Amino acid sequence: MKIAARPKKQSRPLARLWRAQDGLTTLEFAIVSPVLMLIVMGLVEMGLAMFAQSVLEGATFSASRLGKTGYSAAASTREETIRNILSERAGVLLDVNKVSMTSQTYQQFDQIGDPEPFIDANGNGERDEGENYTDVNGNGVYDTDMGASGLGNAGEVVVYTVSYPWRIITPLISQFFGVNGILNLSARTVVQNEPY
Repeated sequence: MKIAARPKKQSRPLARLWRAQDGLTTLEFAIVSPVLMLIVMGLVEMGLAMFAQSVLEGATFSASRLGKTGYSAAASTREETIRNILSERAGVLLDVNKVSMTSQTYQQFDQIGDPEPFIDANGNGERDEGENYTDVNGNGVYDTDMGASGLGNAGEVVVYTVSYPWRIITPLISQFFGVNGILNLSARTVVQNEPY
C-alpha cells in the first residue's frame, strides 16, 4: 500500500518575510545612522565653536598686550591699532566686522566691577535716589561699575572684553545650542598699562 505524501504546507508570505534575514543590516543602519550623524555633527560643531573661542581669546590677549604699551601704528589711533591686531589674529576664522570690543579703565585692580562709592543715608545697603555719590568715572550719573570706557592712560588698569556672535552652521544642532542659531562667544583680559 502506498502512502500518499502529505501536501506541503504553503508558507504564508508574511511568515516568510518575518523569518527572512536578508537586508537586516541595512535596516539596522537606517535606524541608527540618523542618531550617529547627529552626534558627529554636534561634535564637529562644538569643536569649531571651541576653536573659535580659542582664537578669540588669543586675539584678545595679543591686542591687550599691544594696548598696554600705548603703541599706535603710524596714521592710526591706538584703538584702530588694537582693532587691527584683533583682525589679524581672528580674521582667519571670524568675520572681523562682527567682532565687538569694549574696554573699561580703572585706577586699581580692586576697583574692577565695584560700584561708585556713595553715602548710604538710610542704611539699607543700596544707593537710593538723592543719596550722594562720588562720580569716579566722570560721566555725571551713578554707575554700578565705576570703570570709565576707553583704553586708559599710563599705569591705569584696563579690562578688554571682545565678543563675537558665532553662527551655528548645522540647523538641527542650532536647536540645542545658542539662541536663534547664535552662540555668543566672548573673551576678557585685564592688563595694567605700562608707564609710557
